[in-house]
Amino acid sequence: MEVLLALVIFTIISNMALAIFSTATIWIKHSRYESTATYYAASLLEELREKPEKIKSVSMAEPEILGLGEGYTPAIPPGISAGIDMEKVDALDRLYRIRVTLSWYEGGQKQKLCLLTMMRKGESGL
Repeated sequence: MEVLLALVIFTIISNMALAIFSTATIWIKHSRYESTATYYAASLLEELREKPEKIKSVSMAEPEILGLGEGYTPAIPPGISAGIDMEKVDALDRLYRIRVTLSWYEGGQKQKLCLLTMMRKGESGL
């Protein structure tokens, strides 16, 4: 009887440990994709700040088409897609609203990250 009780307690503790580690693994994987996407989007915005001549009105263009992303050294995980949306804000054609949108599938659900900023064309920085 005591051996059976010890086996039941061991089984319960083992199942609890597996549940805790499984949840932690899912959180770590989610964090990996989200932090990689954030870093990639921020690097695209920094590249636009360094090269303001590449700013133009486009709607959801891929970074490669605009000549962006060459300075990004880490490998982008498969399945992450990026789009850049730039639109004029003022009539002088110098102030642009820039949105970098990244999306990927994780756990059967579509995840999305969007970074938004304003930049002036023809000047470095804001």
